[in-house]
Amino acid sequence: MEDLRFEVEPNIQRASTPPASLYTDERWFEAVQQRVLSRAWHWIGDAELLPPSFHAAPTTLLPGSLQEPLLLTRGEDGRLAAFSNVCTHRGAILCEAPSSSRGLRCPYHGRKFRLDGTCVGSPEFETLADFPSSRDHLRSVPLGVWTGQLFAGISPREPFGAWMGSVLERFAWLPLDRARPIAERSRDFEVRANWALYCENYLEGLHVPFVHPGLAQAIEYASYSTELWPFGSLQIARAQPGEDAFEPPPGVPEAGQRIAGYYVFLFPTTMLNLYPWGISLNAVQPLGVDRTRILFRSYAWDAARLDAGASRDLDSVELEDERVVESVQVGMRSRLRAPGRYSPTRETGVHHFHRLLQASLTA
Repeated sequence: MEDLRFEVEPNIQRASTPPASLYTDERWFEAVQQRVLSRAWHWIGDAELLPPSFHAAPTTLLPGSLQEPLLLTRGEDGRLAAFSNVCTHRGAILCEAPSSSRGLRCPYHGRKFRLDGTCVGSPEFETLADFPSSRDHLRSVPLGVWTGQLFAGISPREPFGAWMGSVLERFAWLPLDRARPIAERSRDFEVRANWALYCENYLEGLHVPFVHPGLAQAIEYASYSTELWPFGSLQIARAQPGEDAFEPPPGVPEAGQRIAGYYVFLFPTTMLNLYPWGISLNAVQPLGVDRTRILFRSYAWDAARLDAGASRDLDSVELEDERVVESVQVGMRSRLRAPGRYSPTRETGVHHFHRLLQASLTA
């Protein structure tokens, strides 16, 4: 895969977009899995998956691409941890359903583990020298927790605190700890398009007047802005007069303004949409070079405001996005398509995303 490279000029005024093969070539998709997705943080669920103590539950990191079996545990002290869900003996899946015991036993050959991943024994291994040793314990997996949301990665390039740092700093004024799941507002969508195309569409407001007529009436397009972060970006949509909105307090950069929504992107697959009622979390799951699953999860701190403002019809906005992204996927297969240019006023987030992607692929 050494020949799979692309360059994005740092100066957006001169830059060109990546080659179409990034979105259509299976070799690129494999390179992204190995070099980008396996070295990043991804959303895996919320902390309510596990009761207070002595519980374990299986999950999968990025089903369809990384497909990494993980095990979430909560021990006697109530602390959460994540481990590989693969037995260290012969590789069987260790835990296939939620468990409420104080330990785990492999269903294949009976090897036993504590909830802290420590191997404590294995039938017919009693005479084996230096057993159990560190090689027999379950491999620990980096786990990050933010307002009850769980994030994991096989080998993230940056610490969780650095990756999430801009969110923690920027939104300390919001009642994030009061947000509770709204099951009826949570659903999954599948898009017939490359995962990066879906992210690119999210990262710019240029398409809003053309693709989202309803949303365009709720936000003030002229003042729509993008803020670039080390590991992502923030888009800020000001509200039209009369629309429901945040009114940030003094000390917040937008104090004195009426904000319809904050749209956070954390590279490479996490989207946090902040509305006056709460959080709409979108987790992107690449399924193939031209297929992507999007998990929508809603968490409210003021459910009475759910159907107001910029978020009044999120399902329609999602379907509008899907149609246009799927159209672009078809266009990327055109033999006549050449790399394009960026809007220097509206596509700084897309350009930044491509720069982060380029850096991860060549790291």
